[in-house]
Amino acid sequence: VEGCRNGGPKDGGAAPDFDLGMKLTGWTCQTDCKYRCMHTLQAIRGSEGLPPAKYYGKWSFTRVFGVQEIVSTLASLANMGVHLWFIPSVYGAARNRTSGAPTEATSAGPGSAFAGTWLVNAAINANAWLWSAVFHARDTRWTEFMDYTSANLLMFSALYCVLVRTFELDNRRSAGLFFAFFVWLASHVWMVNNPPDRSVESYRWEVNMRVMMTIAVAHWAIVLPWAYGCRLRRGGFGSGNRRRLSHPGRHSLALFAILWHLAALAEVFDFPPIWGYLDSHALWHCGTPHCIWLWYRFLKEDLRWDGVSATPKKDQ
Repeated sequence: VEGCRNGGPKDGGAAPDFDLGMKLTGWTCQTDCKYRCMHTLQAIRGSEGLPPAKYYGKWSFTRVFGVQEIVSTLASLANMGVHLWFIPSVYGAARNRTSGAPTEATSAGPGSAFAGTWLVNAAINANAWLWSAVFHARDTRWTEFMDYTSANLLMFSALYCVLVRTFELDNRRSAGLFFAFFVWLASHVWMVNNPPDRSVESYRWEVNMRVMMTIAVAHWAIVLPWAYGCRLRRGGFGSGNRRRLSHPGRHSLALFAILWHLAALAEVFDFPPIWGYLDSHALWHCGTPHCIWLWYRFLKEDLRWDGVSATPKKDQ
């Protein structure tokens, strides 16, 4: 790039001849040099019959209008879009629950008492996918931090909401659980970003993945048995006696879990990007938007469920 000759701009910013996309995504002469060197080395490896290699821990992608990983970016936006599409209906359920005016979507089901909890969770999910798109568009220390932290918040929120919903916690107990989760999340984020040995970069990834996998296992171990044979109060929410009753949205929830984790298996293969655009991580993100639709099918049933209309199971 002509504008990067002789050290580039004195402020270390973008060269004048960078296109608009590169300027908007924050490329500098230094980062552009890394990108070009990476592709030069990749071309040399290819000419010598060597397999593709990772640089700075990542495959060499072909950028598009300044975007580093175009497929992952678009797929992340698609996932966010599904959440944004359904958030208004969840918001309507929460608003009408507060005002005491049930909607067609929620009927008069006491399950809508948790609409506010699900609304916050939906917003957290949309935020996480937004930062995923930003991070894949341009990988910097800041976007990486926001992507990791938003994903952590998503997982902690998922487990918190499941605990509130399955145990039907009142406001006082929900507040206590929220405080505990907030302290846990803050401690985890601090620990991941302040490793005891900063020279070991893999420490952050390994610790984070172990905690996230533990939360995911706990999440599904709680919500799936609850959906397929949960103990509910006889006569609906708030009564004294209990009996076993299956959730009307249980099949959507189970299918969501199966398809989501099948899509996540793409990460296991970790192949270099096809044509410079589609790698295993991008494939995972491409396989999840329809899963989110299944989640909201379950949520729709939950919001209007009265807790007594399904066929109860007999206690063994």
